[in-house]
Amino acid sequence: MRARCAGMIGLAVALAACASGPQIPPGSSCEITASRAPFYKQGPAQTFGADEMLAAGTRVTLIERSMGFSRVMLPNGVTGYVSNDDVSAVAPEVAPPAGSVVTNRKLDPLFTAPGRSSKPKRSNVQPTPSDPLFDVNDTPLPLKDEPPKATPAPEKEPE
Repeated sequence: MRARCAGMIGLAVALAACASGPQIPPGSSCEITASRAPFYKQGPAQTFGADEMLAAGTRVTLIERSMGFSRVMLPNGVTGYVSNDDVSAVAPEVAPPAGSVVTNRKLDPLFTAPGRSSKPKRSNVQPTPSDPLFDVNDTPLPLKDEPPKATPAPEKEPE
């Protein structure tokens, strides 16, 4: 009985070791590390062999990682399976800091501290005239209660 228990524990440890590869989240950018990695479109158990051989350094996107094989997407959008041993995660590209943008333009500050003088703002917008466009007493005239009369059509002259 103890030998059987020890065997079960050994089997569990062996299976856990197989599944304890590096944890790569889905959607991560990965790279093919093997010199020639078989790529299976239908699955790793397809009877007619690999569909393609991927070269080392080929970038792929990880869709799903399972026991032994990972489902990946190639840059052209084709999905398929490659061996977990042939795929490794790529460090994400670090974007340059926001302050490191090089420009040759000198921008005026949007806000100035109190007590500091700022340059006069230049604008081509004309100032508003002192007289208002409408007078307060400008109101529309009331409409008549009767509807407007139809204009008679011009009569044709006899030929």
